[in-house]
Amino acid sequence: MTGTMRIYLIEDDRSILRFVEDALAARSDFKLVGYSDTFAHAQRMAPHSRADVFLVDLGLPDGRGEDMLRALAKVRPDAELLVFTVFGDESRLIRALQLGATGYVLKGCSAEELIEAIEQIRQGGAPISPLLARMLLKQFRQAEDEPDPADGPVPVLSERETDVLRLVAQGYVNKEIAQRLGIGVSTVSTHIKNLYRKLAVRTRVQVVRAAQARGLL
Repeated sequence: MTGTMRIYLIEDDRSILRFVEDALAARSDFKLVGYSDTFAHAQRMAPHSRADVFLVDLGLPDGRGEDMLRALAKVRPDAELLVFTVFGDESRLIRALQLGATGYVLKGCSAEELIEAIEQIRQGGAPISPLLARMLLKQFRQAEDEPDPADGPVPVLSERETDVLRLVAQGYVNKEIAQRLGIGVSTVSTHIKNLYRKLAVRTRVQVVRAAQARGLL
């Protein structure tokens, strides 16, 4: 990309809006061209903007950022999607990348780090916060030492375990799963531990991969 980078922010926290505005002010070639503080507003307005980069929070008050990524990837395939969120777990990172995100940056970064991430996108890169990049590397190294996820018998899952598994595969965190199923967070944790045990895995990414390999998803 050359010329002015047009950026559209989808974020409900006004303090983050001010942070982004201040960060972009340091670059004359970066311009904030739009802002939405709800999923509904972004759904109406963002697709019609001329943004080159959509800066997307995953924790919107009236919808999931992952659904916004999916929608934007479909209606604006020419634009780049940069996740800017507090969620630093590997399952949400991988899910966001699967849905079309070009990069994933954690809130709490400096203004310079955010600008650098946008600049990397301009140069054709895929910025990921260092902590998350190390997490991915660790995950890949562990995967090399693990048996094929398709190996082993297909476990029998309860109806509730299946419900939880499907939501984990969609990138939901425990609190969100509890809200959707009308159960306690501790109950969700118990179901996930049972899934780990039955599929002989240790992480959410592994449980999804193993479930897919054995035809459970």
